[in-house]
Amino acid sequence: TIRGPNGNSVEGPDLTQELFGTLVMYVSDIKILGGNYGAVVGVPFANFMLDFPRLDNEGASTGIALSQLYVSPVQIGWHSDKKMPIFGGGTDVVFAYTFYAPTGRYTPGAPNNTSLGMWCNELSVRATGFVDKEKNWHAAGALFYDINSKKDGVDWKQGNAINYMWGVGRNFGEPKTMLSGWAGIAGYAQWQVSSTTGTDVPVILQNNKTTIYGVGPELTALQGALTVRYLWQYGGKTSTQGSGLYVQFAMPLPF
Repeated sequence: TIRGPNGNSVEGPDLTQELFGTLVMYVSDIKILGGNYGAVVGVPFANFMLDFPRLDNEGASTGIALSQLYVSPVQIGWHSDKKMPIFGGGTDVVFAYTFYAPTGRYTPGAPNNTSLGMWCNELSVRATGFVDKEKNWHAAGALFYDINSKKDGVDWKQGNAINYMWGVGRNFGEPKTMLSGWAGIAGYAQWQVSSTTGTDVPVILQNNKTTIYGVGPELTALQGALTVRYLWQYGGKTSTQGSGLYVQFAMPLPF
């Protein structure tokens, strides 16, 4: 559904978005400020990408095409077994710089864009704390700050956003066996913190900022190789609001 500035439902088309792709992560033994250096590259494909839904795109045949290229050239991770209040099993912390490049299909005003037509620079800090020394219970949180550029071909600069993701879970099964994994609850929140500006920006987007929340179950199995997450969105303002299914399969590369 489409939600207006007050969270009210706005009449419009039903929207279904598919997004899939491959991510390659590298973690090295190189130390920076005591943490391990790593990097990630993702090549995603989508049927469409929208900041805020157009009300006249019902029935459009979008097709799957390349979306925004995801590159995180700097990731630094620290691991500590030092006991802390609540987290007796230690903590893991990762700092990252990421950028999203407008590599997908984009024409201003088109209903079948698979790119947002803009660059985004993102700074993030992610932390996982282990409650017990066996590290069976754990809680995680991640804070992201997105800095958006002006869109190509139009006078439109998307407002910046803060994203917060969290999760709480418990391990199950014998460690290092195929049936081991963890289960828990995950969620997120997104707040637009600066105004969207430009002469081509609809008045409703100039005067209002996006807010959306999500929560749902998460299951990871096969020694962490398979992750399935289902999130229901709520509290949406000037945004879409629905539900989403996330599936990830991970495997080590032989080099």
